[in-house]
Amino acid sequence: MGESSDQRDDLIEAWSALHHGLRPSPLVRRWLTLMWSLARPLAEARVPPAAITAAGLLLAVDAPLLAARLPLVALVLVLAAALCDGLDGAVALLQARTTRAGAVADTIADRIADTAFALVIWQAGAPLWLALVAAALSVGLELARRRPLITVAERPTRVICTALACVSAAISDAAWPPTVCAAVWVAATLVAFVQITS
Repeated sequence: MGESSDQRDDLIEAWSALHHGLRPSPLVRRWLTLMWSLARPLAEARVPPAAITAAGLLLAVDAPLLAARLPLVALVLVLAAALCDGLDGAVALLQARTTRAGAVADTIADRIADTAFALVIWQAGAPLWLALVAAALSVGLELARRRPLITVAERPTRVICTALACVSAAISDAAWPPTVCAAVWVAATLVAFVQITS
């Protein structure tokens, strides 16, 4: 059963409090509503949020191992890892189990997953140096944040770049599409640095 309007508003307020008062845009509100709907059975089954975080991390670090030979399988792993990243926080909110330790674990898992996604793009055909620059810039961006601000280089941007690299590797041996994906990731992150410092 879905949440009532009041329950949804309460969840949004709780989400906003956990994100330093950031108010979700209409698009983010729809994403959050979807995540809460998917998370409700897990919350009712008392699945620990940390278990979902761990599952997402495992999926992410497995993806680069398969990206060169089975890019579509790597794509599924990347998308599933991204889904877990949304579900762990949603389950924690629904179970009223949000903790500082959980937030730290989620942040560390996200940075490892970002690095794994960059390695997927490398395995798909991009130069290793460019993939490593993408990963390093993303980690640096998250460490440099001092205020809540949505930039052009949030996790969905990284997931999209990685997914497109997997799709391109599945249909062509050309190295330029994954290279473009890595370059877009780098360029977006550089723009994000300007956004958070201006």
